Amino acid sequence: MTTGSDGRGRIARACAAVVLYRPDPSLLARQAEGLRGCPFFAFANGPVDDAALAALVPTDLRLIRSPVNLGLGHGLNAVMAAAAGEGFDQVMLLDQDSEPGPRLLEALADRSAALRDAGLRVGVLAPRLVPPPEGHYKPIRYEWRRGADEAGLAAVDFAPTSASLVSMAAYADVGGFREDFFIAGIDVEWGFRAWRRGWGSYVATDLTVPHRWGEAVSSDELGKPQILRHSRLRNYYYARNVIATARLGHVPWRWRAKSCAALAAQIVVLAAKGANGSLEPLRAGLLDGLRGRLGSAPTEY
Repeated sequence: MTTGSDGRGRIARACAAVVLYRPDPSLLARQAEGLRGCPFFAFANGPVDDAALAALVPTDLRLIRSPVNLGLGHGLNAVMAAAAGEGFDQVMLLDQDSEPGPRLLEALADRSAALRDAGLRVGVLAPRLVPPPEGHYKPIRYEWRRGADEAGLAAVDFAPTSASLVSMAAYADVGGFREDFFIAGIDVEWGFRAWRRGWGSYVATDLTVPHRWGEAVSSDELGKPQILRHSRLRNYYYARNVIATARLGHVPWRWRAKSCAALAAQIVVLAAKGANGSLEPLRAGLLDGLRGRLGSAPTEY
């Protein structure tokens, strides 16, 4: 698709992209319907079945395959590189269960172009993520840097990758996503790194997209802490990458303190209510984060 001026007298181009890992074909079909006809880069992080790929037919698909799971960070960098190779200036990164509306990409691209023309260095522009009507998902917690202005624009420490429009100029200046984080906290670290380079992350609060944060629960599980519903693998990455991020110099002290306190509280909950052995992945993640052992998790998780 094409959008307005990029501030250098030429037409800016925007596309969408997703990293796939064991996706739900029905959710992918909803995503593809919202991107009908749009240039769409998909990185298959390991085998993806035919039903999932068939769901993407409505898009103008560019498929990149990997026979094994190389991690979310690798997949994000792969689609960004492919989009840059085709001359796109902006990429709307999606989770594989994101449900963008039919005109969301155009709306974000036009809004981003206007902000750039006004002199704002926009690294990421994202819609506000809201829980879908089913599944009792929790609302996402934003780290606001300041409240929304009269146009509904609010600055955040970082924007989740779900439906976030990333500037290719910012990406080239800030650098790629952390592949050694593998999955958790990648958007957090990149957002802080971008702010340090003068590229802001913003949320257009008047634009919304359904987002499945955490795990779906039945009505009789309402109130059950998410740490008790996460897999051992997810808990390992969560603990490790909180510590790894907190050790980075460009991450503010306020975030380090808040995130480490939240992690400590989660450990207390898991110790009190978790199943036998459930603390082991967190303990391993803490140790690996402290000693800088990143990449994919140990095979036992």
